[in-house]
Amino acid sequence: MTILLYLMVGNYHDIQLASQRASGDIINLLTTMSLWAFLFGVLMEWNGLRKLVRGKFTLNWQLLIPTVILSVLMFIPTIYWYLWYGGTDNVYPDIFALPETHMVLSVLAGTMLVRSFVDNK
Repeated sequence: MTILLYLMVGNYHDIQLASQRASGDIINLLTTMSLWAFLFGVLMEWNGLRKLVRGKFTLNWQLLIPTVILSVLMFIPTIYWYLWYGGTDNVYPDIFALPETHMVLSVLAGTMLVRSFVDNK
């Protein structure tokens, strides 16, 4: 997990530089940051991940479907949310456009993915 945090911090600095230079690499960097946050969420559920690796899993469709939808939404870079909706007062686009909530929801999606495959009883 420490390595993922190190990668996230390095990626954050690259995002800051790319945004100052108006570089086209920012989309790839934002997607990579979402991936690191998603993997961080998966590793937060290390107990469930261990069960999953051992082959002890049960599929929870009621949790898997929202997880897949949330994961797809989280891998859309924040720049696209601003392009599509702009700076509005509407809460729903702002949830996905703000970098802080975007990261939190990416971690949540990773955690929910492991929980949708492992019985927590």
